[in-house]
Order: sequence, then structure tokens, then C-alpha cells
Amino acid sequence: MLRMPVRVLFLLSLFLFSIPSLSGPAGAQSAEQPAAALTAGNVPSPLIMSAQDIVSDKTLDEIGAEIRSIYTSGVTEQHAGHSALDLSALLQRATAVSTRTDRLMARIRPYQDVYQNFVDILGKPPAKDDPPEASSLTEQRESLNRRQKDISARMTRLKLYQVEAQQLVNELRQHDSAIQQATLWQQMPSPLGVNFWSQFIQSAPQDGRRLNALGAETLAMLATALTGKRFFITLAGLSASLLLLAGWLYARKPIRLLTTRFLPQGRVRPIAATVLCGVVSVLACAISFQVFWNTLAFDNPAVGDDLDQLASMVATQAPLCGLVLELGFCFLSSKADWRVFAMSDDLARSLRLFPAWLAIAMIVRGMLRYVDTQSGLSLLSVQLVDGLYTLTVSPLLFAIPRKLRLTAAQDQDADTAAEPAGTTEQTPPLAQFLRSMAMGISIICWIAVLTGYIPLAYTLISWVSVMALSMTTLLLLSMLTTALGGALFASRAPLGRHLVELGLPPRLINQASILVPGLINVLLLAVAYAVASSGANFDPPQIWQQLYSLFHGTEDSNTSSVSLDAILLCIALPLVGYQAIKIVKSWFQQRFFPATNLDIGAQASILSILGYAAWILIGLAMFAALGVTVKSMTWVVSALSVGIGFGLQSIVQNFVSGIILMAERPVSVGDVVTIAGVTGKVERISVRSTDIRLDDKSTMIVPNSQFITSAVKNATRAQKPGVFTVELDLPFASDLNKASAVVIATLSACADTDPDSAPTVSMTSVADGSAVLTGSAKARDGVEIKTARSSALFAIWQAFQENEIPVTFRQTVRAP
Repeated sequence: MLRMPVRVLFLLSLFLFSIPSLSGPAGAQSAEQPAAALTAGNVPSPLIMSAQDIVSDKTLDEIGAEIRSIYTSGVTEQHAGHSALDLSALLQRATAVSTRTDRLMARIRPYQDVYQNFVDILGKPPAKDDPPEASSLTEQRESLNRRQKDISARMTRLKLYQVEAQQLVNELRQHDSAIQQATLWQQMPSPLGVNFWSQFIQSAPQDGRRLNALGAETLAMLATALTGKRFFITLAGLSASLLLLAGWLYARKPIRLLTTRFLPQGRVRPIAATVLCGVVSVLACAISFQVFWNTLAFDNPAVGDDLDQLASMVATQAPLCGLVLELGFCFLSSKADWRVFAMSDDLARSLRLFPAWLAIAMIVRGMLRYVDTQSGLSLLSVQLVDGLYTLTVSPLLFAIPRKLRLTAAQDQDADTAAEPAGTTEQTPPLAQFLRSMAMGISIICWIAVLTGYIPLAYTLISWVSVMALSMTTLLLLSMLTTALGGALFASRAPLGRHLVELGLPPRLINQASILVPGLINVLLLAVAYAVASSGANFDPPQIWQQLYSLFHGTEDSNTSSVSLDAILLCIALPLVGYQAIKIVKSWFQQRFFPATNLDIGAQASILSILGYAAWILIGLAMFAALGVTVKSMTWVVSALSVGIGFGLQSIVQNFVSGIILMAERPVSVGDVVTIAGVTGKVERISVRSTDIRLDDKSTMIVPNSQFITSAVKNATRAQKPGVFTVELDLPFASDLNKASAVVIATLSACADTDPDSAPTVSMTSVADGSAVLTGSAKARDGVEIKTARSSALFAIWQAFQENEIPVTFRQTVRAP
């Protein structure tokens, strides 16, 4: 009896003495001293850290002070109307605080459970009438309770800070969005007016000094990087960057050889080669720029915050620049076989300069982001630079459709001259719409710049550039997945044939080769939406935030959380559930039922109930994924109650009757029944109706309620399993003894009857001048009753003909 208290006391003593106490002097000292001092002294190192070590009071005070500082700064920015850059910095600070509180809560929560487990081991304190416990146990319980209260207090503060930080993030995002919308529609002085240039001239000296300072910082950085031993380091970084770019330019041929080696002939080769080359270009340009800049900035005292910010903004555009150039190389390749889209050689040659112009525009756009946010230039100087960029880039939107239209007109004229009249092809409506839209956007941008709406024009042209590049990339990925699904994973494709050899059905493989690319295309559409809704800056963190919001949705305790991941889960649950139900039913039919004595009716009932129960669980799981609870379904239940009361009574009645039929089994699958004057064999029992197979091979669908409320004759219930009967009408002039002997002899000699079960004959009725003889026999194992009865009837007919016994069968039987 003393072993358990001694063991508990030993464990708790080891635990408590190994953890610094929050109340005692030694514990307080160990909580404040570093780990090195604890190891060096006589205090043992703790097995479990205390809450003070994980989330100290200093940390909580710092989080609270940071939240108050962000709130104060946000109110100041809101009233002062400062730039959106300051709000973006505040938003980053608020997001960092929210992330920090989440991380600290995740770290401290398990310790709360650990202390609770030790309290449960000690048990409740003794009551008044119980004998007192040992003082050591009381002290340990008090110490554990103090630790629990301390953790609860820290958890409460962290939850409060978490809510406040999240509210700050939401408010700053809304305010930032409102500022962007207001700035977007702000009208500046028109560049065609005198007011614009007079204000620009007034601020020109200050802007010139700012640009001179930036230029001087740049020259100082280059002078430091190109003097002394740093010259060789800079030369090595530049060489490495050039080698990466050269590797990108010369990687196109090996990639095409690789696709030719492993991919079948067709459209999949140029699409796959374009995607691979695009990935190589993005990586090469991004790494090349980072290597070169890090070489210049490494241990360089001349590099300040301005150059660092400028380089970071250009770095985000360098991969896009490489992607634009690579797509131009692949789309407008000199070899027609490697072009993703079919076009003439003349059109490809005429469009080869446009990717280079777009790439330069991307690099300039990265510099303009620094000018707009970090340069410190005057507002009119920034607007002038943005307006010049818009006026320079927008003609590209006008020139590309114009070149396409002129080339298409020349090709059409050539085709018209070479082919008979009436056989020329018209331009697709979608192409005409895209050309008209591009021309319209370019004209709108020019008008907006000249009328003073420069922020609107600059944002529009930037958004169109980003969306054009993003949509082209996503279209390539979509085409690649579709082409790979049909060229590699179909049942007749190379990989599909291997899957068929492994045992997968071809139909399932063909469905997967279509369904999987479709799901990938849905995800690509989600990415396209995230890019389109994240603005014109192509900011990866913002795009990721949009994707997270799209997939995760917004959680509200009073509404259902409908998000993309919930929708995809609701689509996947029925598909996976269908396959799982199919596998389970197959196991019951092939493995479990053969080892039991259940008849076919009981087997069908078990499988039906199992299937319906599984689908109900799948439906509940789908509702749970959408956040639909019983409370939110109250109005649905009320509507169903009214519907059942008025118009759904018969449906509910049939449903309940189906459950009764499956549970009680008065009628089972395989039974021969007579209902409403019709006789047939039960083929299937569902929750609403029962299928009965008639003699003419047709199927009669009977509502389940008729089996419960009306009289049903079940012929199979009146006989043993495998036993069939034959009824014969004999005239009174017949020799009944001779006929009975012939029937017994014939049934005994029939090949389809069981030789171990003797057949029987009895006279069941006398009516209408004839006597009815009924012969019964059991079919052989493995032989259907219908087949055995047919062969027995045929043998009895021949035997009666040989013995000259007159007989009239109720069934229509003709002699051969």
C-alpha cells in the first residue's frame, strides 16, 4: 500500500527540486541566473523550464510597449496624412508583434498541461475528516498551484496582446488601402500647364541636391569596391554574375535536347522546354544580381540605407526581367518547332525587340519604386518621372497589337491571293478583343497623364505589365500540366501503360489524367487572383497574404467559413469516400461474407446500411469543413419540418420503410415476391424504392411503403434455400400413381438436382376437373434455382410424352 505514495513522492521531489521555484529564494535566484552559472554551481540544471524563463516579465512589458507605440504612431500618421511608406512600416511592426505572441503562446501552452498532470498525480487535498497528508506533499501542491497561476496569468496577457496586435494589423491595412485609393484618384497639375512646371522649377534645386547625394554615395561605393584588394573581390563577383548569365543563355540547347529525349513528340516538348528555360532564367538573374550586389556591398562603409533600399527594389524586378527575356526567346524562336504558339517567321522576327524593351521597363520600374517611396524627392518630381515612364511604356501596348494586326493582314492578303474566294479565315474574336483592350489602355494612360491623373496612369500601366507577365507564366504552366496529362499519364501513354501493368484500371487512369490537371488549373486561377488583387508592385509577401486569405478564408463564430481550401476539401471528401466505400464493400464481399452463413439478402442489407451510414458521415464532414453547425442549421431543420408536414410525407415514409426492410428483412434480395398482382424477383433494395425483375426482363420500381402497408407474397420464404417446385395439372383420367412415380424418377435422375436430397411429390388441390401434383427438389450446389427448375421441367415433359401421360402445365412449356 505504501509503494504508490512513495513512488509519487519520489517523482514529484525529483521534478520540483530540479525546477527553480518561483517563490523560494533558491528558485528566484535560479530563475535570474544564466544557465552557465547554474551549471557551474551546485544548483542542478532544470528538467523543465519555468514560465519566467520562457516568457519573462520583461518580454511581456516589451510587447505591450511596442503595441502602444504602434498605436500612437498610427494615430499620428492618420491625422498627419503622411506617406503610405510609414504605414507600411507600422504594418510590418504590428505583424511582427502578432507573430511573436503566437510563437510565445505555442511555447508556453505545453507547460501548462505538464503542471496539470503533476497536480492530478498528487490528487485532491484531504478533507476535514480525513487524516492529514505529509507536509512535503502539501508544499509540493502549493508550489505547483503557484506555477499554474503564473502560467495562466502570462497566457492571459499574451492572448490580450495577440488580440490587440491583430486589431492593429487589420486597422492599418484598411487605412493603407484607403490611402492608396485616395492617392490613385488624386489629380495633379497637368504637365501641359504652366502651374506644373513652375512648381517643379521651385523644387528642382532641392531635388538636385538629393540626387547629387545619391550619386556621390554611389561613386563612393564604387571607388571603395574598386580600390586595393577589394578590386579582385569585385572582379570575382562580377565574373561569377556573368558566368551565371552565360550559363542561362547557353542552357537552352541542353534543355531542348533533354525534353526531346524524355518527352513524346508534340506540343508537350516546346511547352516543357519553355517552362524549364523560364525557371533557369529566373534563378540565374536573381542569383546573379544578388551575387554582384553582395560583392559590392560586403564590408563597404560607403553603402548606406538609400543604396540598400534601391538594390532591394531592383532585386525584385531582376527575376521578372530574366523571365521576360526568356519568354521572348522561346515564343519568338527562330525554329518554328520550338514555338509554343504557331506564328509566321516574319511575325516572330518583327516582335523580337519587344521583350527587350519590356525587360528594360521592368528594371526601370524597380528604380521608380525607390523614387516613389525612398528617394525623398518632391511630389511633382516623382510624378514627372512616373508620367515619363507611363508615356514611354504605354506605346508598347499600342505597338504590339498594331504589329500583330498588320502581320495578320499581310498573311490574309497572301492567303487570299493563293486560295479561292470564300476560303479565308477570320481573326478570332478573343484576339480582336485583346488587341482593342490593349490599345484602349494605352490611350487611357496617355489621356490620364496629360490631364494630371498621373498616379492612376502609372498604377494602371504597372498593373497591366505585371498581369501580362503573370498570366503568360500561369498559362504556360496550365498548358504544360494539360499536355503532360494527355501525353504521359493517359492509359495509352508511356507512364500510363506502366500504371496499367501495375493493376490500375485504364478508366481510372484516364480520369486522373484529366482531373489532376483540372485541379492544378484551379490552383493557378487562385494564384492569378492573388496576383491581380495584390496591387501593381508584385510584392511576394503581399501575394502570399492574398493566397492565405483566399485559402484560409475569414473565420467568424456566427457564420460559416467558406474558403477555397474548404471547397476543395468538400470536393475531395466525396471522391476519397467513394473509393474507400468501394474498397470496404469489396472486402466484405470477397473476404468476410464467404466465411459466414449469411444469405444474399442479409449481405445486401449489410452493404446497403454500411454505404448509407458512410455517406452520412461524409456529408457531416463536409458540413464541418464549411463551418456549418447544428445551431446554424436550425432554420433548415424548421423548413424541412414544414416540408415534411405538407409535401414530403411520402418521401419520408418510403425512407423509413426502406430502413425497416433492411433491418427486419421481410423481403430480401433474391426473393420471389408477388405484390399488386405482379410476380418477380427482388433485385435491389434502396432507401426509397425496391427494384423487382419480372419474367419479361423488365424492372418494376415499387415504393418501399407498399411492402409495409400492403400484403406481399414471398414465395422464397415458403421453401428451403435452393429448393424449387414444379406444379402439374393432370386430368382425372390420368393415372396419378404412375405420374407421381415418373416425376420422382425424373427429378432424381436430373443432372441439376442434388442427389443427396430425395425429391417429393404431393397432390396439393383438385379443381376444375384436374388434379394438381407438386414436385419438390433441391438444386445442386453452384446451380441457380432457375436453371435447375428449367431443366427439370424439360425432363418431366419428355418423360410424360414417353409414358403417354396427359398433362397441362400452368407454365407455357412446348415440346421441342
